[in-house]
Amino acid sequence: MSESSSNKVVDNVSYSVLPTQQSKLLHSMRTLLSTLLLAIWCLVMPLINVVWRLLHIPHLEKCYFVFHSGCCWLFNLRCIEQGEISTQCPTLFLSNHVSYLDVFVLGRSLPAFFIAKSEVANWPILGSLAKIQNTLFFERNSKKVRSQLSIMTEHFNQQGNLILFPEGTSTNGESVAPFKSSLLQSVEAAEEDVFIQPVAIAYTRYKDKMMDRALRDKYAWYADMPFAPHFFSALGLGPAEVVITYHKPVLLKDFAHRKECAQYCQQQIALALSSALQDSQ
Repeated sequence: MSESSSNKVVDNVSYSVLPTQQSKLLHSMRTLLSTLLLAIWCLVMPLINVVWRLLHIPHLEKCYFVFHSGCCWLFNLRCIEQGEISTQCPTLFLSNHVSYLDVFVLGRSLPAFFIAKSEVANWPILGSLAKIQNTLFFERNSKKVRSQLSIMTEHFNQQGNLILFPEGTSTNGESVAPFKSSLLQSVEAAEEDVFIQPVAIAYTRYKDKMMDRALRDKYAWYADMPFAPHFFSALGLGPAEVVITYHKPVLLKDFAHRKECAQYCQQQIALALSSALQDSQ
């Protein structure tokens, strides 16, 4: 009887510890392999970009689509799109911001340049890639707002599209922070109507199971989370589902003022985020 009991204990230990050890080993192996592939991908794509430009091949944005799609594959992200992407030019896409992964998720489909904070330009790897993709880097300096608005307005006047994260920071992926409306002044100053499309990003499922807060934090990068450990850990994770919802584009002139427009877009995105998280249950 004691021998049987002893065997039970041994069996319990072996079966409870082994999966944990195996999962850690598999995660480390996936991280190593994905990091190697990402490094190669980040070296190859700039070369393709240069050749694309030198040969004056049309539709340069397709080069960016391929790059971001490859990054989504490396991070094991399965993107599900709802709604239709605005085909009007120019369009300002407004999205909630959860993680650096949002850039890959949106960049795989949206024919637009990103607006990023100036610090991103100095980030290893991501900063260099952002520069190649003509990202607009803006400083958080009230004295430079006017010149930054002029850059955006000129981009719109040339029928260019932009992607903006109006929360001004990233969140935990479960709610949407209030939108800052100051950069919408660039839309007011544009020569033609600029369409504004709210876009919601929701990280919903992991390995076909609903994400809880702990799992979502493996993808959401916010507050004071250190970048490098989070980034490389995310590279080794299993398949995750991301739902991207495109709302109907609106015009600024349909609202009393830009703050009302920003609030409307924030509310639409918050509703879509809540719905996507509930549907994943």
